[in-house]
Amino acid sequence: MTARVQVFQGFSDGMALMLVNELLQQKKFLCWLTAVLLWLCVFGMAGAAELLPIDDDSTQREKFEALEKAIRHTPGSRLASLDAEFEALQNYSLYPYLVRQRLYRDLTIKHRDQVEAFLAQFDGQPFTYGLRSSWLRYLAQNKQQSAFLASYRDGMDSEITCYYLQYQLQDATDPNYWLSKVEKLWLSGQSQPDACDPIFKQWEAAGMLTTELVLARLQKAATSGNPKLIPYLQRKLPASHQYIADLWKAVLNNPRTVLRQTAFPLRYPNYEARIMTYGLNRLAWQRPDEAAKGYYLWAPKGVFNPHQINALHRAIALSLAIDNQPNALEWLERADVKEADEDVKRWHMAYLLRARDWQGVLNVIETASPARQNEDNFMYWRARAYEALGVPEQAAPLYERLSGERHYYGFMASAKAGKKPEILHTPTPRDQLAMEQIEALPAAQRAYEFLQMGRLIDARREWRYLITHLDSASIKDAALLASEWGWYDQAIISFTQSGYMDDIDKRFPLAYATQFSSIGQTYNIQPAFAMAIARRESSFMVDAVSPAGATGLMQLMPGTAHYLAAKKLNRNVLFEPDQNVQLGVQYLRYLMDKLNNNPVLVSASYNAGWRRVLEWLPESNSLPTDIWIENIPYRETRHYVKAVLAYRYIYEHQLGTPSELFPQLATTDIPSAEALSNAQGNSTVQLAPK
Repeated sequence: MTARVQVFQGFSDGMALMLVNELLQQKKFLCWLTAVLLWLCVFGMAGAAELLPIDDDSTQREKFEALEKAIRHTPGSRLASLDAEFEALQNYSLYPYLVRQRLYRDLTIKHRDQVEAFLAQFDGQPFTYGLRSSWLRYLAQNKQQSAFLASYRDGMDSEITCYYLQYQLQDATDPNYWLSKVEKLWLSGQSQPDACDPIFKQWEAAGMLTTELVLARLQKAATSGNPKLIPYLQRKLPASHQYIADLWKAVLNNPRTVLRQTAFPLRYPNYEARIMTYGLNRLAWQRPDEAAKGYYLWAPKGVFNPHQINALHRAIALSLAIDNQPNALEWLERADVKEADEDVKRWHMAYLLRARDWQGVLNVIETASPARQNEDNFMYWRARAYEALGVPEQAAPLYERLSGERHYYGFMASAKAGKKPEILHTPTPRDQLAMEQIEALPAAQRAYEFLQMGRLIDARREWRYLITHLDSASIKDAALLASEWGWYDQAIISFTQSGYMDDIDKRFPLAYATQFSSIGQTYNIQPAFAMAIARRESSFMVDAVSPAGATGLMQLMPGTAHYLAAKKLNRNVLFEPDQNVQLGVQYLRYLMDKLNNNPVLVSASYNAGWRRVLEWLPESNSLPTDIWIENIPYRETRHYVKAVLAYRYIYEHQLGTPSELFPQLATTDIPSAEALSNAQGNSTVQLAPK
């Protein structure tokens, strides 16, 4: 880390003088607040950078964390006793966080000037996050209208926005101007805060709540999983339309309701068709044949618009194709129209691939737009189709073109062409001066300090703020800086944002290589495979937690970790890189043993779970590996497997390990469920626990 540089964007001279006057007028208890702001403006005047002498970094961090704790636990009447500690840290990059914390301790109207000055000076910076909302809620609850209006900014949450509209409507000369802003708040699928009730009543009294708006919100509530809102909205409907709410409730409870002709009187077919479409879509993913019957029941009556027809064709076609049903092709041909979603044509092609209908594959690709025909997957499968149809001279140039690209399809095309896959490493141009300038920015300094403390959430918050305020050309310099700090996840993310995609050493760092190597030897797992999993799962973010609860570098579920360790583990153990790698590699070994060392099936199982992967295996005959991958039902898992395989090859290159991965993938099959069971010597494959 170079010399620490403290930079603040300063107040104007006039504001500084106002603060001096304020200092003279405030009570002693408030002096520190004004002094803080005065200090911030003096050292940031005209945006100048000042080199500030500070203590040893580690000492400063210790003092900062100690003062944070003291502010939390010191009684309000004794906070002034901390002034000396505040003064000692005033040149430290994280000092604004202490100011915010002190403000939070007594966020009252008597400190209005200090709060407003702090928010005005540093609005949008991470150390102010949440402060404005807390301040506005306090002001609204204490009926401080003028202060509230002074601090309000557009884009606040619904509750605060509703308070704002209440205040504006109190003295509005043109109420309709403010009432026109209510519709957006109303059209929410969720219940709105109590603060919105007065403006909703006034808006409704002004005649702005229409039946169409009630029905639109009713649909949002039903389709966003909030059926408890339906009775409230039903009461807002005229008697003639209230049955529509009952229909929504019935279809939410049982989508097969759409198969009963008597359930839909077609008094208002446009509204009823929305419910039918929703119900048939749900039914399509559960019982596609029944959804098809429902479609044939209602489509002849002309109730569906073209968009709804396309949506229903898509749902039925994809559900049948994923299940490899014989009538899928009929529905895929119906669904594969110009206006269809992109996944329709992809699944149309995948279904024909599974049947090895190579001419059909070519026909589907040729109906795509020129731009889509030149996409990696379509180009690869067009080449495969030409090769299978006995015209290798047409396949060869397509393989050649793809083989110069660094991704799954490029590597597969290289294998098909008998070439070594290209890595295409180009180091990122290094601009030392630009990096030092970024390192000197306050947000970069704050991110670095939090990183050193292990406070990774705070560090990433500052880093995101930094990146969003850099021009696009400078993001690659920030990415290089993060890489030099050993901050793998943010370096990887920042390189992606910068557009510099060819620096393989930085985008695929040898993170925790010692652990992956030593633990890999213990379990006979190639380090490149485990590193590819970790790179895809978390980008080496040690504190990563998925919405499902997967944790750490290799995104282990706690239940899996407990099983592997044969004991209950504290979840914090999974945030320790050594322990996470140990358990993740152990789990890979477990899956490899159960799946006959097939890297494709293991990769898919790591993402989707082994039970689902077994369901996706061919029933009797094997299937070429690339065709099986293309038919993985889950989009996330399909992309995951392709990425892990490509990343594994890249890491084999990074580690200097000879690789035959893609030539093997290009010439091997995925076994049937029966063959896999026989390979294990069991009638039924037994794998990991639930």
